[in-house]
Amino acid sequence: MTGELRARGLAGAPAALLRAAALAVGCVAASFGLAQIALRLLRDPALHTSVWWPLAGVGVAVLARIRPGAWPLALAALAAGQIPTYLTTYYPFPSALGGTLANCVEALVVVTLARREPGGIVLDSPGKAARFAACAAAGVALGASVFTAGHLPDLTGAQAWVLWNGYVRTHALGLLLVSPLFLVSAGRLSLLTDLRRRATNLEWLAQFTVTGLVTAGVFMSDQTLVPGFVCALPLVWGGLRLGPLRAMGSLLLMALLTTVGTLDGTGPVVQTPPAAQTLAVQILLAVATLCTLFIVLSAQQKEALLDLASNREADLAEAERIGGVGSVVWDLRTGGMRWSEGVYQQLGRDRADQPPDMDAFIAAVHPDDQAGVVASASDVLTTGQAPGIEFRLLRPDGVTRSIVTRNKTEYGPDGSAAYLRAMLLDVTAMREAEVARQRAHDKLTGVLEAVEDVAIIGSDPPANLISFFSRGAERMLGWRAQDVVGRESPLIYHSRADIERAGHDALRVLGDELLAVGRSKRRSVCRRRDGSEFVAQLSLTVIPDPAGQPATFVAVVVDLTEVLRAEAELQESEDRFRLAFEGAPLSMAIVAMDEDLDALGRIVRANPALCRFVGMEHDDLVGRRLADLMTPVHAGIATDDLRQLLSSGGDTTSNEHAFHRAGGGESWGLLSTSVVRPADGRAPYLITMIEDVTAQMQLTERLRHEAQHDPLTGLPNRQMLHGCLAEALADEDVSRGPVAVLYVDLDGFKGVNDGMGHSAGDELLVQVARRISACVRVSDVVARLGGDEFAVLLPRLGDLPAARGIAERIVQSLAEPFTLEGATCRIGASVGIALSGPPGSPGAAQDAAPDLLDAADEAMYDAKREGKGQVRVSGR
Repeated sequence: MTGELRARGLAGAPAALLRAAALAVGCVAASFGLAQIALRLLRDPALHTSVWWPLAGVGVAVLARIRPGAWPLALAALAAGQIPTYLTTYYPFPSALGGTLANCVEALVVVTLARREPGGIVLDSPGKAARFAACAAAGVALGASVFTAGHLPDLTGAQAWVLWNGYVRTHALGLLLVSPLFLVSAGRLSLLTDLRRRATNLEWLAQFTVTGLVTAGVFMSDQTLVPGFVCALPLVWGGLRLGPLRAMGSLLLMALLTTVGTLDGTGPVVQTPPAAQTLAVQILLAVATLCTLFIVLSAQQKEALLDLASNREADLAEAERIGGVGSVVWDLRTGGMRWSEGVYQQLGRDRADQPPDMDAFIAAVHPDDQAGVVASASDVLTTGQAPGIEFRLLRPDGVTRSIVTRNKTEYGPDGSAAYLRAMLLDVTAMREAEVARQRAHDKLTGVLEAVEDVAIIGSDPPANLISFFSRGAERMLGWRAQDVVGRESPLIYHSRADIERAGHDALRVLGDELLAVGRSKRRSVCRRRDGSEFVAQLSLTVIPDPAGQPATFVAVVVDLTEVLRAEAELQESEDRFRLAFEGAPLSMAIVAMDEDLDALGRIVRANPALCRFVGMEHDDLVGRRLADLMTPVHAGIATDDLRQLLSSGGDTTSNEHAFHRAGGGESWGLLSTSVVRPADGRAPYLITMIEDVTAQMQLTERLRHEAQHDPLTGLPNRQMLHGCLAEALADEDVSRGPVAVLYVDLDGFKGVNDGMGHSAGDELLVQVARRISACVRVSDVVARLGGDEFAVLLPRLGDLPAARGIAERIVQSLAEPFTLEGATCRIGASVGIALSGPPGSPGAAQDAAPDLLDAADEAMYDAKREGKGQVRVSGR
């Protein structure tokens, strides 16, 4: 073990050295470059000091992101980069050394104090921001004191104060400019994930460019009319949409250009004396930084709240789905209604296709129950009383669901009924279970009368007399039913040893033993009427009444005389098989085959893993058909696989199937079925193994759906559209006509998105998707290509006028006003149309999905050039 650890340590040493070397080189390069910028570009020659010191913030940021053990190396590297810059600019060696020491002390104090906060330096709350500001103030003040102390012999008191004050301002501003970095999570993985967002990076490149151009136009030209706060506009853009890291980059660019331009004597804050000018630039940059911090933090909090609201809504919908519950709020004064997601699931309808409406709900009620529901609704409107009712819903797929309502009426200030809140509980499974229980009772009665090789005996407390004595009991024990029912106690067939063990109150002792476990199944010695005894399998069960008290004791007696003879021979092999069967991690079952192979057969034995997989007890599984555990479609597939296996003379077949769970829902399993053909001529039987592959199937389906659909609108994305278009072009049915593609681009979307905000823009895109979908046929495909561009695939439409008619409907629909967050806005759309050649024609053979889509795109741009809200057809 020691040798292995030593080998691992030696193997990790080169990687640690590489990381240390990279840290050192990076710190030296950053320190040297930023010091050069500070002393050559940001230094006011009239005051002999920099307007702001970038290394103040970068040094703290570096130390905050590495472990404390690497601090000495980082500080040494930062110092090594600063000293050459000091010496090659304006400072002698003592001053250079003092300035470097002050910078290192400052960064070390700030990070040491700030890291005491749990979770590290992350400014995700006002309290943490205040504490970080206090730590920064302490560190900067100490650094200023160290720097000033190195010059005290040559300074008067007033000069020392000026030097100390100038250091504090420049370094505090440097720290403040880098502070947006501390709004980013400290996790390396989350940071890398954020930096890899291609669309965000492209938007940042545009925002960065705009920031530079605006700042250069304001501060690097001779104009004085445009105020400096104009530069904050692109910074607001970055703070709202691009996150803290990218916002900081744009902020630093603005600060750099502002400082350089002002020091060159251009821009709106140029003034005399130089000290006032420097102070004005510092105040401007501080205000810009604080505004950026506030905007970024507000955007992060808004995003977190939106995620929380979305998660809560999803949790509620999932809880309703699991519980089969829906809720309705009915405004009795206006007639308006609200349906929860659970109601839509009960109705089998989509929220987008069916707005909540009483008439629509009544129409979904089973015709035989509509009169009762209408009468109940009328009573609510007239009397305000809302008793619960039960009715059936008839879904569009033909499935009937039984619903029970629980209602509550809320009254307004005037005492009249104002709202009805109704909870709709799906009791379909409960009603089906009641029917199944009655059928099972009827079947059980017939079975008990038909079974002659098993004795079934019932007794009822408190009289403890026999209440049922089956025909099999008469044959096995020798008594007639009319001689014992209501006359004898169950002790008549118990062995003398059991009676003597229990004593004078034997029946009570035996009953207490049974009540302690609820069910007893054991081998026992039973006595016949003639006094002879035999070994039997005695199963005792308690059937409770509705109050949970014992209502009936049922004994099932099986004569084991013949069984014991064969049991001894099978015991050894049974033990070996049992150990492997019961301990197997995979679900296993022994299944008896049906002679006609109409189903997979009944389960004879199931291991614990199978019970856990289907959520059922072993006794409930035994005797059940294996096909009953599967969905009907997959039960048929598994039966066909078995038939093919038997017809080919093979031994094993396997396939993935969907299985029911007792508590509801489905699980996926890899079913492997092997046929066992006994050599003694007994009927073949099956040994099945099921591997739970539910997680893999769910992951595969989720990834497939996400890869082919737009996450915002739920429409197919560009990839799925290309697949559908290629499939439509491959259709060779001449009678169906050509394929048409509509390329839809929104007019005025950017104004809505910029003016009303990103969330309003997203909601607008969702409403646009719904309107376009409402304008096309069910067989057509509506897709979102990205941004504000959509496409519509019209497979085999017939002719160009039909395509143009659909395009014009889309333009007219999108020209109608939209309601977003309580406000009304208008947009338009430009549509380009491209048609493929007729099926079977030479042109159709050359059509490809990208070419047809590109042609529609070009036609759309033609429409835009000719005026918004136009429809143009490609001339290809």
